Amino acid sequence: MTKNNFFLIAFLLSASFFKSQTTNLDKGIAIGNILIQGYSALKGNGKTVDPNAKTVESFCFKNKMDEKIGVSLNGKIEDEDIKKELVIPKESKECTYNLPKGIYTYEITLSNKEVYQKGEYKVSEETVMIINK
Repeated sequence: MTKNNFFLIAFLLSASFFKSQTTNLDKGIAIGNILIQGYSALKGNGKTVDPNAKTVESFCFKNKMDEKIGVSLNGKIEDEDIKKELVIPKESKECTYNLPKGIYTYEITLSNKEVYQKGEYKVSEETVMIINK
């Protein structure tokens, strides 16, 4: 083996070593990004929620039914009657915003005016209620 061949083989081996190191570095960076994004998702979107707030930013209903539904939301909060009416197309979501915290009665009606579900719900934080079949 000549001296030039030795250096050529050493160069090729070192190039492949650095290439594999770069690949591992890229994988490490990608894994780090995934971990950071996962932690951010678990931690929340960065909004701080004021526990003393009198309202919730949003209260939503998601319709997973095969037809549109109507949602009636009623509550009496600090001597004020609050009524919200929502019509939600199938596979869609509708929200009410800045809803005062408290206990509400809700009634979900189908497009033929039949009552599908009713009950009470304590609104204390942002929520998405999913209406399933």
